[in-house]
Amino acid sequence: MAPSPLGPGDISLRDFIEGIGSADAAHGAVSTAAVAGGLGTSLLLLVAALPQTRSDSVADRAKLVEAAAALTSLRQQLIETIETETALKLFTARNMPQASAAQRSERQDAIQFALRASADVPLVVMRLCAQGLELAVLVAAHGARAASADVQLAVALSQAGFEGARSNLEGKLSSFIDAGYITSIVDEIGRLTGETTASTRAAESWLKAPPA
Repeated sequence: MAPSPLGPGDISLRDFIEGIGSADAAHGAVSTAAVAGGLGTSLLLLVAALPQTRSDSVADRAKLVEAAAALTSLRQQLIETIETETALKLFTARNMPQASAAQRSERQDAIQFALRASADVPLVVMRLCAQGLELAVLVAAHGARAASADVQLAVALSQAGFEGARSNLEGKLSSFIDAGYITSIVDEIGRLTGETTASTRAAESWLKAPPA
């Protein structure tokens, strides 16, 4: 099987899927969420590139070209999140010496820094999936009706990516000691969740709309 850009060494899709099920896997839930989001953006790109549009108008084509450019960038960013590894930094911080008060303080600071780095990745995946769902509204509104099933699957994949990243991030919150940081993350989770819900409903309403 030809290699795909899914992580260090550009492992094949088969190796990635099988590796997720291993206890020593370099990638886990967040990488899987990013892959789901990436697949969703690819399906939207497929629909945007079809020669047919919703009404075969110049306006439809212009909107789909606009969406395709943004989706291409999103897909690349999602691929890059798969390649971002933070577990090693956290492991290193937790194994720092802690014999003295100064060492314990330094270790705690390093752990919090590494935890924030590990939280950044699922947060980025959430943001990207939310943007993907917003673009799905454009594709649903202007893409070919015959491709509605593809758009519906793209929306479901992007939702799955968002929810997977959100669950991972929420599971990390109890490890933080900075109340202000926790509040900012919780607020952003709430905002992004509201946006994705609205985008999903809007996309689905276009997919269910009867022909004009």
